[in-house]
Amino acid sequence: MKKSLSLIVMVCLLMLSLAACGKSGSNSADSASANKTANTDGTSAGAGGESAKPVTLSISMHVANVKDQEPYMYGIVQKFQEKYPNIKVDLSGSDTDDHVKKMKMMAQSGTLPDIFWMLPAPAKEMNKAGLLLDLTEFLNSNPEVASGIDAKMLSGYQEDGKQFGLPYQALVTGLWYNKALFDKYGVKVPETYDELLAAAKVFKQNNVVTIAKGAKDTFSTWAFLGMLTRYGFFDKLDKIQAGDEKFDNPDFLNFFNKIDELRVSGAFPDNVSSLSYFQAVEMFTSGKAAMLDAGVWETKKIEGSPVAKTTGFSWGPTFSDGVGNQKIAMAVAAAPLVASSKVQKDAAKYDAVQKFFAFFYSQEGAAVMAENEAPPVVKYTGSVDKEKYPVYADVISKLNEAGWERPAAQPDLVLSEAAANQLNDSIYGVINGIYTPQEALKLIDSKSTK
Repeated sequence: MKKSLSLIVMVCLLMLSLAACGKSGSNSADSASANKTANTDGTSAGAGGESAKPVTLSISMHVANVKDQEPYMYGIVQKFQEKYPNIKVDLSGSDTDDHVKKMKMMAQSGTLPDIFWMLPAPAKEMNKAGLLLDLTEFLNSNPEVASGIDAKMLSGYQEDGKQFGLPYQALVTGLWYNKALFDKYGVKVPETYDELLAAAKVFKQNNVVTIAKGAKDTFSTWAFLGMLTRYGFFDKLDKIQAGDEKFDNPDFLNFFNKIDELRVSGAFPDNVSSLSYFQAVEMFTSGKAAMLDAGVWETKKIEGSPVAKTTGFSWGPTFSDGVGNQKIAMAVAAAPLVASSKVQKDAAKYDAVQKFFAFFYSQEGAAVMAENEAPPVVKYTGSVDKEKYPVYADVISKLNEAGWERPAAQPDLVLSEAAANQLNDSIYGVINGIYTPQEALKLIDSKSTK
């Protein structure tokens, strides 16, 4: 069941794109040149800045066809050019592997694009080399952007006193549920673990799968990683990484015992070991499972399925024996947008970069994200047509719900590659009945390093 961490990260990021990456290569998106002479806010285009002069802004993304695969980014670029007709955006993309390699090569040759998407680890390396623009001044000058983005999303891209990037999109995961099945069998949509366990027993008696899962794709443990945070994962992380604490501790054992209890109660498909993640999605969208462990990248697919009108989104159950805050929402930064530090040498280009980030993280930008059923990074204050987009409307409602804390990251993404792989394998090992809860935890410890 072992997978490399790079595969896990890549799958999460690519699913967030709402479409699989296409063939290697690059393309330039069509530039919209509106005939407007004024901004939508009533000011003249580029007024008060050097960007009143014609300027070209290069933006490079991690998909081969930005228009089709990242329609929200393409849409934002078009709206931005309408608002600032003197700024021409050269929008290009390559599939993720090629894009990352290309950015590394361009970093070495000093030819980085003005703005580009990058994986967190290489972005940090570029920041250390002084290749990325410090966006601290931008945030200070745009307090509405700074306050609109969750502080923990911003902190993930801070190092050495610099804000080297801003979150491109949120990684939002949890449990989708089909309320029609809960109503049919007189079961409450669970908010607590005890309610989830009770529901699993009723569904099992009626030959309904409680949580659709596919063990062939071991990266698909998102909801359970969220549950792990409710057992003090981030409180223990530093000690675990220092070798002063183990995964095999009483709190984590309590959680893994819960996974095993769900298995015994028949919460998972009988053939979970032979199912893929994509088969689990099909099981849910066809109405054969009450819940699905996945993220908001499945919004459009669910929206177009027979269960759309009765589907809701949940952050997962809370636990009476959990540790610390139980209201933790797994909505974290996935990867950043960064800018080349060289833009500071050109006043017009620097101003254009500032304007693009301000637009991207504005309510105007969030509205374009909403139109494409993608989760905005900023809190979206606009309205969503609940009749037309019931699934997406529920996601936005959950994202805006008060009282829920967001963690710094998804747990497996802050561990070593070996430990992260084993964490996912161990969760599925218990679900499949291969490992006892304690065996599963000891295996993670065996792969953890100081």
